[in-house]
Amino acid sequence: MEIKVYQAVAQTLGRLGVERAFGLVGSGNFGLVDHMTRNCGVAFYASRHEEAAVAMADGYARVSGKLGVCTVHQGPGVTNTLTALTEAVKNSTPLLLLAGDTATTALYQNLDVDQGAVVRSVGTGVEHVRAAHTALEDVARAVRRATFERRPISISLPIDLQEQTCEAEEPPTFAEELVPAARPSVEAIARVVELLEASSRPAIIAGRGAVLARARPQLEALGERVGALFSTSMMARGFFTGSPFDLGVSGGFASPLAARLLGEADVVLSFGASLNAWTTKHGSLFSPSARIVHCDLERAAIGRIHPVTLGVVGDAAETAGALAENLDCRGVSLEGFRTEAVLRDIEGFRWEEEFEDRSTGGAVDPRTVLMALDKLLPEQRTVAVDCGHFAGFPARHLSVPDAAGFVFAEAFQAVGLGLGAGMGAAVARRDRLAVVVVGDGGLLMSLGELDGAVHLGIPLLIVVMNDAGYGAEVHHFRSLGLPTDLARFRETEFAAVARAMGAEGIEVRSTGDLDRIKGWVGAPEGVMVLDCKVNPEVEGEYLREAFVTEA
Repeated sequence: MEIKVYQAVAQTLGRLGVERAFGLVGSGNFGLVDHMTRNCGVAFYASRHEEAAVAMADGYARVSGKLGVCTVHQGPGVTNTLTALTEAVKNSTPLLLLAGDTATTALYQNLDVDQGAVVRSVGTGVEHVRAAHTALEDVARAVRRATFERRPISISLPIDLQEQTCEAEEPPTFAEELVPAARPSVEAIARVVELLEASSRPAIIAGRGAVLARARPQLEALGERVGALFSTSMMARGFFTGSPFDLGVSGGFASPLAARLLGEADVVLSFGASLNAWTTKHGSLFSPSARIVHCDLERAAIGRIHPVTLGVVGDAAETAGALAENLDCRGVSLEGFRTEAVLRDIEGFRWEEEFEDRSTGGAVDPRTVLMALDKLLPEQRTVAVDCGHFAGFPARHLSVPDAAGFVFAEAFQAVGLGLGAGMGAAVARRDRLAVVVVGDGGLLMSLGELDGAVHLGIPLLIVVMNDAGYGAEVHHFRSLGLPTDLARFRETEFAAVARAMGAEGIEVRSTGDLDRIKGWVGAPEGVMVLDCKVNPEVEGEYLREAFVTEA
């Protein structure tokens, strides 16, 4: 039976298991979206801007573990996606971008742009629909590449080709789907075992690669064997939640206790973490004498940012399993860091003892309000954090149940992606309350998506850290003795804006104001916006360290 190409593409997505798609419709993709929602079992979630559409697909993929799918109009619809696409590339997010494209026969159109070159410039892979009769194979190949390359893949659909006909067939399968996880070499495992046998204080750091490899059981078994403490990169926050030996995040956002203990480690095993400036506290976290082992699937990523003692090419789960097995065969079992004194230190750590509350009569300390909110929220939650000076506060003071419960929209350090990512996360896990923490600058950048969030029909708590400016720039310029006026703006009343857009809104100037959302948290419905008027003088020390390093 012959059908239109756009119908075949929609059916291919449904048959390949796509359940959710995000985007913005135009003439270049309307037929596709209409057909896949009415006939192919794919639910569609509309954004108000293409950047947010990709951020939603990114957040959905990171939380669900499934392919993120986004579809946009041609030309400006594609160029509007670039910042969020770059974020997804840096997150190694499997994501399919389906874009309309100008007609293949057109000599000139206002919407015409080399879409492949545009998205390729930020690291997105590109596939092409070669002809009507190859459309199913071409789309299936793009899906496979996005899944196994763990990055966004774009495929453009010229509007005239979409109207051509092709045979309705089952999408092809690819043998590459059976490729096993990469195992490290025997020599590499032996060398790491030698380092561990001589260690008295080993630590394990898990990154995004460990999350994708689902390596927690293997890493916990390895940690038990050698007495290691656990920590994560920011992108893997929550990965070891529940372990008594979990120190939380490593690096600049680490707790004082985590920074002290990680600084005492003599062997540091990194699995799927890039060891960037944030994870290593700009290179100052680990002892100069510490032996650092970097395990990663990508050979080029090993030691690229931070110098290492030994690199191991392999899957995080396979490598950790091989190490534990080798140590077991050799009868190696170490106490390491796992002493009663260290356990008491971890159990006894309290963030509220690490700072003085700087709430004033009209503004609340961001640390204080987030710790109070943490006690109100259900344990099963998803926390999405936008980029900005405030980002370190929720990263420290809002707990999450696992790595799927934390979405850090900061791989590209672009302000304004957090709300979209949180909306996608909310779609992915309806059994958990989704919480978006965003600065006032980031929310103003993405304010249209507040309307989209209302129309999602899914409970969403948006917490605005409102310091009436771009806080990172304010603190940075001030540290250099420069004026800060250009980074400040008048105070926005987000609670009132939220109510005008169909959400609920509450102004928060003290922790007591949080009592007003207890009922909503107990039975969340719709969108709730907390406009937290935070003290703009509270500066995260992690930001000061970054400024010193940059200088």
